Amino acid sequence: MCWIFAYKWDKEASSFLLEWLKNLEYRWYDSAWICEINNSWEFFLEKAVWKVSNLASKVENLWKDLTWFNTWIAHTRWATHGKVTLENTHPHYSKNERFFIVHNWIIENYIELKKELEEKGYTFYGETDTEIVAKLIEELFEIDLETTIKKVFKKVTWAYAMAVIDRENPNNLIWVKIWSPLVLWISENEFFLSSDANALARFVKNYVNLDDWEMVVIKGDNYKIISLDSGLSLEKQSESITYNEDNYSLWDFTHFMEKEIFQVPEIIDNFIKWRIDFESLEIKSNTLEELAAKDFKRIEIIASWTSYNAWMTASYLFEELASIPTTVYVSTEFKYKKKFINPETLYIFISQSGETADSLESLKVVKNKWWFTFWIVNVVGSSIARLSDLWLYTHSWREVWVAATKSFIGQIWVLLIMALYLGNKKDLEYTKYKEIISSMKHLRDDVSMVLLNSNKIEEIAKKYAHYKDLFFLWRNIHYPMAMEWSLKCKEITYNHTEAYSAWELKHWPLSLIEDSFPTILINPEWKLKEKNISTLKEVKARDGKVVWIITKWDENKNLYDDVIEIPQTIEELSIFPVSVALQLFAYYMAKELKREIDKPRNLAKSVTVE
Repeated sequence: MCWIFAYKWDKEASSFLLEWLKNLEYRWYDSAWICEINNSWEFFLEKAVWKVSNLASKVENLWKDLTWFNTWIAHTRWATHGKVTLENTHPHYSKNERFFIVHNWIIENYIELKKELEEKGYTFYGETDTEIVAKLIEELFEIDLETTIKKVFKKVTWAYAMAVIDRENPNNLIWVKIWSPLVLWISENEFFLSSDANALARFVKNYVNLDDWEMVVIKGDNYKIISLDSGLSLEKQSESITYNEDNYSLWDFTHFMEKEIFQVPEIIDNFIKWRIDFESLEIKSNTLEELAAKDFKRIEIIASWTSYNAWMTASYLFEELASIPTTVYVSTEFKYKKKFINPETLYIFISQSGETADSLESLKVVKNKWWFTFWIVNVVGSSIARLSDLWLYTHSWREVWVAATKSFIGQIWVLLIMALYLGNKKDLEYTKYKEIISSMKHLRDDVSMVLLNSNKIEEIAKKYAHYKDLFFLWRNIHYPMAMEWSLKCKEITYNHTEAYSAWELKHWPLSLIEDSFPTILINPEWKLKEKNISTLKEVKARDGKVVWIITKWDENKNLYDDVIEIPQTIEELSIFPVSVALQLFAYYMAKELKREIDKPRNLAKSVTVE
């Protein structure tokens, strides 16, 4: 899996290429390369493993020699086939070194194709599936590259975005899209192609989203978009994109994770501006009005990891507030389980990026049955949003660091609003509805109070950062929060953490409790507070240390080893200050351990392979 960029114009733009790669590095960064060619068939290629900065240091003194290179492709890679080595770093090339290729996603039948090519005398220098396609282009070449690619895609199984250049026709560039995201931007004598519209945001204002089974063919100053199914040329409408410099600046923060946690109060303001009328106590949404009119009897939720944890929280909200039975599935499992799809079930998908492969695949399964789909997503114009019948955006702005913080808060917010809206149309008591809506006036201040207490949270996080094992325990609506912040600590500290419902501790996890295995136990002022105190005492009886997330002025605070205080709020809204407190806790632990927080090892922002 990788993220790709291609560019063709009548000017030199190597420094621009490097700037683009830096913009895309948040997607993945275990290797990077640039490949350039000019009209005289001169060729330049440079690769580097790990960060884009490693590539920059190799080429920064060469820009003056690349003045007339005007066609190039580049990428940042996340290794799926083969280790992180220069040999496995894209671009990959044919045996005769005429065709150079980069691609995203995976080729599932590459072993079969490799055997066929080996029988014909081809050898391979690396371990990637992409190299097999480069050799296949050479083997199947007929007339020109456009004709050949049409033959190649019929033999290749699964999905990809693929860019190909031909050294014997340096003015030509071909890009194929089959399920993997791809956008195109065209100006006079200037062409951009990218896996990610956001990577172009500071340079261009309009782009064209390519759909599945489409191919872009650029020849000289002309281009065409072809349907691989029909072979016909297509006319595509452009879409606009907005660039916000603030998203790319660290301001005075050390990491983007830290900055984006401290943006949460502004995000909350953004939520409320779009959705809440406090005077009438109404939720404003034409989308939800249309959704409520369909009167679904059941909800099935499909998501992955952080988004899955958001949906686990939503399942409590939908059942408690909207009285709608709700089931949550991990998207990779949903695709392959037996499905009982019916028109009275609402299928909701959630993704921060809108490009997550397993979620996108599950969405297509439901769409193929012609049933109704709903998406919650942060990225406008993403593949998932464009395929869904209805959607809501989280309006959390661009998230730069690899894992998710403010987008998770945005997802929880939208889910709460949905549950309230649907509940108000059914049998939710109006006093409860009014209590939650009215309390939202104070939500920004509640979260801001947690951020103002960040020094205390940092002090506690430093104390526990060097423990190799941690338990996170909650119950009921807070249980998915334990799962999310156990996940967050794994992602950025690399420490081992476990999340359980607090009551489940006594079944078997209690056997692990000892002085070296601390517990993070979340227990604000709510209905199960006393039951959680019983769990606390079980841990303390076995010499376990306990960090307690409690409401300010809790009279039992002397029971705990360390305390993180949150403001008093109603149960349904407590998940927001608690989430921010534990985001900070995870961040400061990783900072103490000197981890590379914004780009944790082995992780990618969007997982675009299954």
